[in-house]
Order: sequence, then C-alpha cells, then structure tokens
Amino acid sequence: AEGRKWGISYGDGSFASGYTARDTVSIGNLKVPNQVIGIATNESRAYQQDTVDGLLGLSYSGVSFIPGVTTFLDNISENGYLKKPIFSVYIREKDRDDYAGEYLFGDVDKSRFEGELTWVPLRTPKFWEIMLDGVNLSVGGVSEKMEISGPAILDTGTTLIVMSEQQATEFHRAIPSAENSDIYGWILPCNTEQVFPGNVSFAIGGADFSVPIKSIVREPVKGLSGWCFSAVTSGASNFMILGDVFMRSNYVVFDRGNAQVGIAPSKH
Repeated sequence: AEGRKWGISYGDGSFASGYTARDTVSIGNLKVPNQVIGIATNESRAYQQDTVDGLLGLSYSGVSFIPGVTTFLDNISENGYLKKPIFSVYIREKDRDDYAGEYLFGDVDKSRFEGELTWVPLRTPKFWEIMLDGVNLSVGGVSEKMEISGPAILDTGTTLIVMSEQQATEFHRAIPSAENSDIYGWILPCNTEQVFPGNVSFAIGGADFSVPIKSIVREPVKGLSGWCFSAVTSGASNFMILGDVFMRSNYVVFDRGNAQVGIAPSKH
C-alpha cells in the first residue's frame, strides 16, 4: 500500500477516486513489477453497473492524474520488459467465439493489415496526438471534402469519434437526413448505409484511411423508430478523438520509443 489519494473524472460524467498501491501487473506472459495503481473506493453509478473492473492507461507519464507516477507503458519502456517499446491494436466485430480483436505488446502482426504502415509523428510525446489533415465523404464515386482538420488523439478508451461542435455539424451536413436532437445528440436514419452507401476517409500523414458508413451508424435510439445514434459526436476539447470506430477499420501501432504511430487498413 502507498495510500496517496487520487481522483479522476471523464467527459461522459463518470468518475472514480481512492488510494494508491504498488503491485505486479500481468498481461499474458508479460509481468511488470512495482507498478503504481489506483485502488477505487468510490465510483460513479455507471462503473458500479459495468462489467469492466478497471482501466489500464496506455499513455505517457505526462498525462498521469497522480503527479510523479510512472505509467504502465513508461515502466515497460524504461525497464526493457519488451524487445520493442510498442503495442499494436487490432479491433474487429465480435465473432461467435467472442473474439473482437487483440492488443499485441512488443511487436506488430503484419497479417492483420493491408499494405504498409504509414508512420506519423506525435505532436507532443504525451497523448497519442497526431495531426488530421482532412476528412472526405465518398459515395458512388463522388467525393466531398469537409472542412475538418486539426489535432486528433488516437484512443482505444473512446468508443466514438469525437469532434468539436462545429466540426460535428460540418460532418453531418454532408450526410442526408442526419439530425442533431436536443435529447439524443447526433442521430441518423438506421437505413443510411442502404440509401447512402460509401465511406468516410481520414487524411493522415499523406495517406487516406477509410471508415465505412456502416460503422458510422450505431445502435437504435429507444423510443425513436427508424433512428440510430451517430458514431460521430461533439465534445468540448482542443482536439478530436479517433476512437474505436476508427480503429475497427484501421490497425494502429503505438510506438513509445520513437514517439510515433503507424496506421494501415485492417484485414477482416
């Protein structure tokens, strides 16, 4: 036990707090000793009802909410627990065996993506923050450029794609029938994929990475027949977040040693 107090809150209103301890963190055959962890003694209702037992942060120590703590990723890197200070993320739709993807620590699985990785430097070695150069919507061979660009964070801990309010409005302007509901936020007709087949491409590091319209249409809105939530939402921050919706279509390598990320279209 260490006993230092900590507390954290998130953009969706969830929170947790408690005290610190040190323990050995084991993932597969990887064991990381003497890691500071936060033991939660108080948490928001959403966490009490969730099946998730905790969060494993995979960023630099500079974003730690407990001052002076070496994060799990930096602990791995500084002590040489892996042959390469990287981790790779592959996400897909869950199959009948409950397989929905994998994290690979210390290596890259070339069988999981098409072509070659495009390497993009981080804007600052703190968050996994890169520069998004543009967004295009392509339908039936016709491409429409959106006025969306700027810093973006690649984050497996975020389900959706999060933009500023202005950017989210610009994004949905290009999609017929999209609406911004006062109650539900951005919503789309559930049949959008059928009447508007195509994809959204994100320009990063001189390459384009696609997300099909199918992935932009989320779960149905309860009590609103025929409408589904959009996978693109708005949030108050100085950067966009490319969450799991983006990474279900694109393999991402997080390179701690060289302060860069590698991206390539996933194989499914």
